Amino acid sequence: MNKGKLYGVGVGPGDPELMTLKAVRAIERCPCVATPETAGGKRLAFDIASGAVDMTGKEILPLRFLMTRDEAAQARCHEELADAVAARLDAGRDVALLNLGDVSIYSTFAYLMDILTGRGYEAVMIPGVPSFCAVAAALGTGLTEMNEPLHIFPAGGMELSEVLALRGSKVLMKTGKSMPEVRRALREAGLADKTMLVQNCGLPDEKVCRSLDDASDDISYFTTMIIRG
Repeated sequence: MNKGKLYGVGVGPGDPELMTLKAVRAIERCPCVATPETAGGKRLAFDIASGAVDMTGKEILPLRFLMTRDEAAQARCHEELADAVAARLDAGRDVALLNLGDVSIYSTFAYLMDILTGRGYEAVMIPGVPSFCAVAAALGTGLTEMNEPLHIFPAGGMELSEVLALRGSKVLMKTGKSMPEVRRALREAGLADKTMLVQNCGLPDEKVCRSLDDASDDISYFTTMIIRG
């Protein structure tokens, strides 16, 4: 029996209408849809995709990625999740693994793709609209100008003073838990008045903040910040 093919499908930041035709068609073709699931049972990527694709009759495979900084525990979790996907591929079933935003940017799909392609399975990446592009559109602002660089960082993983000192525009992704620290760093760097952000972009509870003062410290994990300067 021929093995199935793994599709990494970027579903965009939240609005199902931002999903590409290619993403929709890939999900429609696959008999199995794998989706990240939180410990509380939430499946955000699946909920987004369900707004564009009829999931009737498909096997839904929930994948619980371990949220920890313990690299050994993460590696074990990724191997176990890859085993679950591989079982479907070995049965000759194509699998669409859903990923928020784009499949190449801080992507959960990438972890499993590396494992499964290393085992000899075929994988195809289908890009999606990145959250920071959708955030810029929601704010009505550009991200760059001529000869101006663009820097993209996870808010909780970098030395903020070094990030903010870089020339050009900065994007801080997933700033929610780091908001108090980020706010202090922006004010110390004199960039508070050059900062805008969007919480839960493209989702029903989207909140657009055109200044840092519009945002509280208690904000959504899925918050993306744009700093021009």
